[in-house]
Amino acid sequence: MPSQSIFFDLLNNSRIEQVPVNIFLTNHLISGIVANLNNDTVELRIDGVKRCIVALDRIEAISIA
Repeated sequence: MPSQSIFFDLLNNSRIEQVPVNIFLTNHLISGIVANLNNDTVELRIDGVKRCIVALDRIEAISIA
């Protein structure tokens, strides 16, 4: 599993620049813009108004959309 600090840095840059990200979990792909980020979770805005919270330790990979 990749280092969480790499994920944290990528997600923080996405939050600052408001660039969409793709988060890959074991069986799912979630796409959105980072709304909030803390040490354990990331909150994404998906479909403009919906929100999704993901635990950082569940993330398999991240790509910048």
